[in-house]
Amino acid sequence: MGKCKYCGLKAGFFKYKHKECKKLHFAGKNQIKELGKNFALGLGVTFVFFTMIELILTAAGVKTLYERTDPAVGFAGYAPLFVKHTQPNGEDIFSTAPNKMKWFNMQSFPAKKAENVTRVFCIGGSTTYGRPYDDLTSFSGWLRRFLPAVDPTRNWEVINAGGISYASYRAARLMEELKDYEPDLFIIYSGHNEFLEARTYDELLKVPEFLRSIAAYASRTRIYTLLYDLINKRNEVLPAEVKALLDQSVGPEDYHRDDEKRNAILEDYKTSLIRMTKIGENTGSKLILVTPASNIGDFSPFKSEPSKNLSAIEISQVETLKDEITTALDEGDEIRAEAIAKEALTIDGRDPELLYLYAKALLALDQIDEARIAFKHSRDEDVCPLRALTPIRKIVTDVAQTQNTGFVDFVYVIKEQSTNGIPGSEFFLDHVHPTIEGNRLLALSIIKEMLQEGFVSQSDTWNEDTISKITSDLNESLDEKTHAIALRNLSKVLMWGGKNDEAKRLNELAASMIPEDSDVHAQEGILLWRAGDKEAALAHFREAERLTPMNAIIHHKMGVLLSELNRLTEARAELEEAISLDPTMANLYFDFGIVLQGLGKNKQAEIAYRTSLKQDPNNAEGYNNLGTILGQSGNHKAAFEMFAKALQLNPNYKE
Repeated sequence: MGKCKYCGLKAGFFKYKHKECKKLHFAGKNQIKELGKNFALGLGVTFVFFTMIELILTAAGVKTLYERTDPAVGFAGYAPLFVKHTQPNGEDIFSTAPNKMKWFNMQSFPAKKAENVTRVFCIGGSTTYGRPYDDLTSFSGWLRRFLPAVDPTRNWEVINAGGISYASYRAARLMEELKDYEPDLFIIYSGHNEFLEARTYDELLKVPEFLRSIAAYASRTRIYTLLYDLINKRNEVLPAEVKALLDQSVGPEDYHRDDEKRNAILEDYKTSLIRMTKIGENTGSKLILVTPASNIGDFSPFKSEPSKNLSAIEISQVETLKDEITTALDEGDEIRAEAIAKEALTIDGRDPELLYLYAKALLALDQIDEARIAFKHSRDEDVCPLRALTPIRKIVTDVAQTQNTGFVDFVYVIKEQSTNGIPGSEFFLDHVHPTIEGNRLLALSIIKEMLQEGFVSQSDTWNEDTISKITSDLNESLDEKTHAIALRNLSKVLMWGGKNDEAKRLNELAASMIPEDSDVHAQEGILLWRAGDKEAALAHFREAERLTPMNAIIHHKMGVLLSELNRLTEARAELEEAISLDPTMANLYFDFGIVLQGLGKNKQAEIAYRTSLKQDPNNAEGYNNLGTILGQSGNHKAAFEMFAKALQLNPNYKE
């Protein structure tokens, strides 16, 4: 027997029995129904209200966080890549802005696209640019020659918008500009530069993953964006142009293993790619995404770092075993090298240099598949990841599939063409930059995709004979000086990555071909300086100065070198000359302040430091040096403020 839930009396099999209880029961049901109706009505009104606000914000031009260049990253400013000029004949053209020439090739195209013109923009980093050559031998340059033969019924404009050191988030911001120039096709080759700039994710990584996912969906709404901007500051603001970590150091020492940051950067890379596909979609342009390939067989990692939790003894053991592997390989004893490598890997399985040596031993023993895996593992564990990591390829593939874009798997193309399926110096000049032939293969692969996707129709003029003729014409147009400049540029890239021995070898080869080149002598001076031979370095800087006396960079470097040699009066003269030529150069006034301080010219040094801090307000050492001068002059309060600012910028700056 049950009980009535209202009065508690016995009620048979029913929950209520008495008349009053029945009324209470139905009143309760009606109340629940009424509450449900009110809730639904409230939900509907709320939905309509927020939809109206969303529409108003859309009409006002508010962009969602999702549409922005990077939800986690802002930029201090943006200057357009292309500026409009009027030609003598009255025609308006766009051409590369002078202040962008440090990063981009000179390109130009009509402001108004003519009829029957197909305009193609190639976007990415230094591979798209064409390094260590330039636009001429880039895949853009090859496309410019090939496409008129593929379809001569159209007029083709291929514009190289590849920026040296440009990562995907910068490429996406650039694409926001390019979409206004009547594009028909975007070709995107990006992924090697994602770890190049200092980016902070500390606050982002503290947020639980499920909340990050909710925020990712919410970031597609303008209401969320507006609230976000009112409540939060950007996690960081990057400079208007690239400021690579390696530009601020003499090698990859600023890089350390950080798996959480690695995953966050990869996620941002995917976001940037999707954003670029949306830009193309909104402008009615076609897109081709390309997987970025790299040299894994003939290029050792930029930086190794012991795995966490290894003892000092274990770290020392691994270093000793690596030396033994190198010796065994040099002696041709690959079996012993492999055995030692396996032993070392049981101690530290993530050491990229160790993995590279292991791969070399496996390759020498014809264990090709195992060697290929080890080479890839070595690249992916590089603590200074300047080659696109393995997940990058999958991200590009997935985005191309989900967003229905064109797709070229250059990683696969190069693998299929490489000996043993291990890409090396056969197709790469360094870690990522393809040879001229590598760029040609990429261009041909892009054309194949354009044909398959129906972006272009093939004419009878496109055949193997035509391809061979175009190839021969381009290769024959390159003289010795062009190749020498490429070697010099390649030397700079390798020195930038801390590989000084390889850089010196290439620069000396370039010097043998173009002995009167100022940049070659300046490069040799830097390499000798790094090696500790300052007097020999100074001699090369003197020669570089003789060849280009108006070069502010050379005067600046000479001034700093003379300062290190304690030849302060000469250093002052060089730095004053540099200031007269280019007072905006980074660190110039800071270095001038050091020299003036050394000469006892504290008042002038104070002015130099203050000028330096206006140019770079984040220079902790500048505040420290200025604080020292102010303290020596008796202005202790101001000195304290400078020291506090230095510590705020660099908490480890305890001096």
